[in-house]
Amino acid sequence: MIITNGALALPGEAAPVRLSLRVREGRIAEIAPSLAPSPGEETVDASGLLVMPGAIDPHVHFDEPGFTEREDFLHGSAEAARGGVTTVIDMPCTSLPPVIDLPALEGKLEAVSKSALVDFGLYGGVSGHAIEASLGRTMADLAPKVLGFKCYFISGMKTFTRVTHLDFERALAEAQRLGRPLLLHAEDLDYVTSATEFVRARRGELAPEWSDYADSRPEAAELVAAASALALARGREGSLHVVHVGTAAAAQAIAAAGASCETCAHYLAFGREDFAALGSSLKTAPVVKGRSEREALWRLLADGTIGFAASDHAPSLRAEKETGDPWTAYGGIPGVGTGLPYLLSEGYLAGRLTLPRFLDAIAARAAMRYGLAARKGSLAPGKDADLVLVDPRLATIVKGDDLLSKGRITPFEGMRLTGRILATYVRGRKVFDSATAAEGRGLSGLPGIVADPGYGQFLTWGCS
Repeated sequence: MIITNGALALPGEAAPVRLSLRVREGRIAEIAPSLAPSPGEETVDASGLLVMPGAIDPHVHFDEPGFTEREDFLHGSAEAARGGVTTVIDMPCTSLPPVIDLPALEGKLEAVSKSALVDFGLYGGVSGHAIEASLGRTMADLAPKVLGFKCYFISGMKTFTRVTHLDFERALAEAQRLGRPLLLHAEDLDYVTSATEFVRARRGELAPEWSDYADSRPEAAELVAAASALALARGREGSLHVVHVGTAAAAQAIAAAGASCETCAHYLAFGREDFAALGSSLKTAPVVKGRSEREALWRLLADGTIGFAASDHAPSLRAEKETGDPWTAYGGIPGVGTGLPYLLSEGYLAGRLTLPRFLDAIAARAAMRYGLAARKGSLAPGKDADLVLVDPRLATIVKGDDLLSKGRITPFEGMRLTGRILATYVRGRKVFDSATAAEGRGLSGLPGIVADPGYGQFLTWGCS
């Protein structure tokens, strides 16, 4: 296949460059000013289109096996493809059993490999309830097959519990020894527990409001957790990655110490002031902060202090999300399909992000952090032909009913985004086609999906 006349978003370039790109055997074979097709070679005319590397979303909860009433790999990866994401990394905690040992990982692979539409990697888990087993053997067993390990300072899951500070310190040392990053959900248990009790008592018999939930997990909860993690890292900061950071000062401290972090589109798009209109559709943990925090996060993403963005995709059943109670409503949103369109529109096309920083934020930096850069993360000869064709002249209106995820409740509902994804290719094969979606057609009953379930490949460190 040859893609001609497109504006290619190439690494190191300040602006897209009009070039042609050849794909052979799933890889980018050649990039040149013009390319002549060989007999029988397909040609795609990308005149007027932006040709981008497929995004990498390194933080998704596709919930399979175990919680597939909320999400599964078929619907989650279909939504990824619809949103221009060609590689995902799935979290270990929202599976049953959680991926904290090799048999659980092998069972998960058996369950999801037949459904995945985009390429995927997995994290291993470090749960407080099984910490001695993890440190004794299971982290080492998992390391060859995972792209990192995940733990929590605060957790509401009985099957995947928080680690103590001591256990975090020990797990980080083991992760460093194994050559994998340790990912941390950094909110302080003591602060959140005490703040929750305080704001609930303050409310008394009155019905809770969304400001109560926001007050229970303020900036201080992230700052204290980040400070604790960095103090415990002590020379191992390079092995620490803090997920879904919503507080700018925490991100600055993490980066200054030599660790890494990510943020999410919802922290860049919304503030706690938006709960009045959006309610439970905006509930996540950590919670979105004030609008001034949102602008500070944009600046840190723009200057590279925050390395990249992720979605923390975690949908739920409508009955779980719409309980009418800020305390009991499910905390999670379906973000894998809206993250890239939002960053493209409000980041790159709006001028908040330069092209190099945009490409870092959506793909390149995550590929480097998780051992995927040999094949993923940029448009370059030898890399996988993970491509997204975008028409920057068109707009996209986010509609929950258009999502291919099982979760359709999104805080981005009704938002107008500049740019429209026309096609997504994974290793040179078209997986999503917007024209097919507009006609209501698609494989497996999923509009726009034009590849068979199971096409996605499992990725390990180095993409061997």
